Amino acid sequence: LSAVGARGGRRSRGRLHDGTIRQLERVQQVFPVSAVQAELSVWSPEALESLLPWCAARGVGFLAAMPLGNGFLTGTLTPGQGFEPDDVRARHPRFTAEMMAANQPIVAGLRRVAARHGEHVTAAQVALAWTLAQGRHVVPVPGAKRERWVAENAGAAGLRLTAEDLAELGRLPAARGSWD
Repeated sequence: LSAVGARGGRRSRGRLHDGTIRQLERVQQVFPVSAVQAELSVWSPEALESLLPWCAARGVGFLAAMPLGNGFLTGTLTPGQGFEPDDVRARHPRFTAEMMAANQPIVAGLRRVAARHGEHVTAAQVALAWTLAQGRHVVPVPGAKRERWVAENAGAAGLRLTAEDLAELGRLPAARGSWD
């Protein structure tokens, strides 16, 4: 299932995925759920709180949507560069020049970890390796418009983050400018 449930969110003072879990519980009574797709990345880790544990406890696969934060976590976007009008990022609060600049410490953290693993390791690979480190049942689903990015993304499968790396990434500041 993808994009299921109402997002409880911060506005309702509930956990972000409470509505999704309620819907999954109802669906499970009728038909076994084999995989759930929801956003999960270093800058959107909310699924770690309740949705990912729900999946793990039931042997349900988790497809991590937008593990590269719509390209932001690759470190290749420049604050203020703008987007084409039909690009969803042109309307997303996290992609205003102000919020992209405010979220640069997240990219800097990914780059620091990448540098410890070698000159050819990228921030994108670290972001994907972090997603993979969240459990054997987690599969990142990054988008890629170019063949070279697909090859780069695939390289993340061989990157083993250390406990120090994961701790550093866990201390990164929360992303600013979300939909909530």
